[in-house]
Amino acid sequence: MTPAQRGRGEFEALIRRAQRTRATRARIIIEQCLAMLPHYRGIPETHLADVRRSVLAHLSLFYRRTLATGRSLTFEDLEPSRLTARRRAAQGVPLGEFLTFFQVGLTIIWEHLIVSAGDSRALRDRLLDRVDAIISNQAQLMTALVEAYVEESERLLRFREQDLDDFFRLLLTDDASENVLASRARSLELPVDAPHAIAILAPLADTTQNAAGIGPEEMRRRLARQLRARVWLGRSREGFVALLPPDPDRRALAGAAGPAAHDRHVGVGRPGRGVEGLRRSAREALRALRIGALQQRGERVHRFEDVEILDLVQADSAASREFVERVLGPLLHARARTYLETLRQLVAHGHRIKLAAAALSVHPHTLTYRLKQIRRRFGIDLDDPEVRLRVQLALHVFDAQAEAVPRRARRKATSGRAG
Repeated sequence: MTPAQRGRGEFEALIRRAQRTRATRARIIIEQCLAMLPHYRGIPETHLADVRRSVLAHLSLFYRRTLATGRSLTFEDLEPSRLTARRRAAQGVPLGEFLTFFQVGLTIIWEHLIVSAGDSRALRDRLLDRVDAIISNQAQLMTALVEAYVEESERLLRFREQDLDDFFRLLLTDDASENVLASRARSLELPVDAPHAIAILAPLADTTQNAAGIGPEEMRRRLARQLRARVWLGRSREGFVALLPPDPDRRALAGAAGPAAHDRHVGVGRPGRGVEGLRRSAREALRALRIGALQQRGERVHRFEDVEILDLVQADSAASREFVERVLGPLLHARARTYLETLRQLVAHGHRIKLAAAALSVHPHTLTYRLKQIRRRFGIDLDDPEVRLRVQLALHVFDAQAEAVPRRARRKATSGRAG
């Protein structure tokens, strides 16, 4: 037997010994990774058993292909690795931790081979001859793992996005039963048993901005970053619909909605628990959005409790417009606007004469005289508590409706230009 044949036989024997001890190597790799990687420490036993099978399979692939032949890995060699990467993506294993397993494994394998070669110069030389093949195949393996993991993650994200869209759309309608919504919430792992608020972020008013608008995942990240809490988000024809903490901060929501120039409005319902509670919160968010967006008070985030009275009287309805006309009547004409502003400031300051007079920049006696004129000329007696309530409510509705007119006119003009 020539020295070359003897050296080849010793190298093959080294590989066989390593193959026989791969269960020990697998145990060492897993122990080290469990100590290093937080996610793996908490995985179920069934997943851990799958990890053991994967480690053993990759050890066998390394010994019989890379070490024994020095050849590149084929597509067929890498297919089991791709399947493993897809499973880890579905299990929610972080990509960095998943890849660390293979890096740690290679280090442990190599150290064991060097120790097994002992003082044999021939064995060490043959191992060094395999270094280029080992590095090349490791790069091939890592590329295949990353590609498969990312593809599966993106696929799962698309499915989850669609499922979230469907859930929130159904939440805003009466089409789905409570059982159907509860089942979908469980499959999506939504925490519906704890109180949460629903928010609706309307599409951007500027169609140019809409065309380049952000997607649901970016909006979810914005909300989570601004609110410093976990957020679930889907899409509906009304805009983005989000499941938020019970009392979301108004400024944080405005920050997530984007710059004020974008004119994106947000409606927020009261907190609710369970499917019915969330359904009620979603309806309130939609009403808050529609009524709040009518008003031009510099606010873009509208809570339902802030517009509840206007919702109660259906401020955007024809009946409410008739109510305003009945209560305020001639005061709505331009020549009577001084009296209308007098009533507005009086209501805003709780019918306190001095405060209302200061807001109007008139003497309290002047204000008292105006109130007598309003009683005499228009039949509005503010000494009557019921009349006070009717006037206050009519002013709220009138202001909301009046502010909606220029907004609708602007939208109509914009639409005409676009056409």
